[in-house]
Amino acid sequence: MSTPSVLVLDDDVAVCRILNRMLSLEEYEVRTSQSVEEAVAAIEGKRFDAYVLDHRLPDGSGLDVAERLRAKGSAAPIILISGYDFEGMASRAKALRVFDIIQKPFSRDALCNALKKSIESAPTVSPSNGGEVNASPGEPPKKRSRDAIQIGSIIFVLILLGAIIYMFMARH
Repeated sequence: MSTPSVLVLDDDVAVCRILNRMLSLEEYEVRTSQSVEEAVAAIEGKRFDAYVLDHRLPDGSGLDVAERLRAKGSAAPIILISGYDFEGMASRAKALRVFDIIQKPFSRDALCNALKKSIESAPTVSPSNGGEVNASPGEPPKKRSRDAIQIGSIIFVLILLGAIIYMFMARH
């Protein structure tokens, strides 16, 4: 498996440097942004495996970036970090399928464990399988709903044929 890529968004340059160093030591490919605008430009140019987004920024919120990611169809895990109360953001974070919210100041273990769990449990999209979503890394692609309907139809026809043959055999 290739090195997972992570976009870190925090308006504090020192926090970005610390997270870059910390996550690089954990063997993540890290890109940092200090503004919502910069983060949006980054996600337009590259798909990341996970996102660590600060909640409050001078030009918006990490949830604004999360909203753009979900609108683009990204299922990549998002971890929200915040030095503020979670109450006001919890329902929006849940609606945007944020994996975890971590209160600042946080420990290295808290962030790294959340990031590792989120990436391991996240659906993956592989260009080699036509963009189909995998349930988790290493599992075969899930069938698209069209394929599931076709399989269901075939099973129905086989059951119907079995019933007809049974009825025919029972009469003779």
